[in-house]
Amino acid sequence: MLYCEDVEVMIQDYLDGYLLPSQREVLEAHVQGCAQCQQLVGGLNRLDRQLDALEDVEVPSGLSRAILDALPAHAYGPSPLRRAFAWGAVPLLAVLIAVAGFLVNDRFQLQHRFAERDVDIVFAAPQAVSVTIAGDFNGWNPQRTRLVRSNHEGLWRARLKLAPGVYQYSFVLDGTTWVGDPLARKMLADGFGGQNSVIIVDG
Repeated sequence: MLYCEDVEVMIQDYLDGYLLPSQREVLEAHVQGCAQCQQLVGGLNRLDRQLDALEDVEVPSGLSRAILDALPAHAYGPSPLRRAFAWGAVPLLAVLIAVAGFLVNDRFQLQHRFAERDVDIVFAAPQAVSVTIAGDFNGWNPQRTRLVRSNHEGLWRARLKLAPGVYQYSFVLDGTTWVGDPLARKMLADGFGGQNSVIIVDG
């Protein structure tokens, strides 16, 4: 299930065309049933069209000179940076260090938010000889990601590394039978009469 706050995080990538097809499909399915998100997406689409329709404005050739001439004489005095150093460089340096600390912390938090997450996949198939997983995170290749049988009860496991987002997938039993995940939060039609499972990796 996709929530309105998830849409707010994904909306810019949606408008810019950066979402995976499966992510776009899940987002559009949510928007169709949510009046609040319909209004948000519609408003942003209208704003994009209005901005695209604006014509380039030509700057008059003498504009810069006219602005400089209109400035008062004291505007040409020493720069604020030089005045700050005249009053003492230590307080300014302390402020710069504090700002740099905030910027580094924000960058670390942003990197952490979009970093890949470990996602544990578990599937019960006691009679299967082999189980793989195919999805839009591995090009729907049924040989690329194999699950390992973890016990005699027929539980199969795999650990995926996925960036935050919405992904579709299916399990492939013995290289031939495609089945959905009964533990998935959401299912979507795959276009071939079956259903894909949906996993949401939170950022």
